[in-house]
Amino acid sequence: MNEHPPSSQPNVLGDTSLRLGIASTALVFATGLCALLGARQGWLQLLAVPLFVCGATSAFLGLLGFGLGAAGLFNKERARATAAVGLALGMLGVCLFLLVLRVVGG
Repeated sequence: MNEHPPSSQPNVLGDTSLRLGIASTALVFATGLCALLGARQGWLQLLAVPLFVCGATSAFLGLLGFGLGAAGLFNKERARATAAVGLALGMLGVCLFLLVLRVVGG
């Protein structure tokens, strides 16, 4: 077995993916919570466009985090744990946005 242990060098793609994934998930959650409360209380029509733009932008951050996390997983010379977590959080942000759109829109 010629498997090399992962290096202790930081994975720049993984770190960036993790930061984008955290930001995306937190922002999509907050924006989605506001949208769900607005739909329930009846004031969503007043702020629908800004909430959609904020949510879509945050979901795009998640998509970027997903892509960077996937790229960071293929870097064999560096640690890959942060890339895997960033990939998962980025996908969570995108899925959460799509879930909120489905619940509020339909």
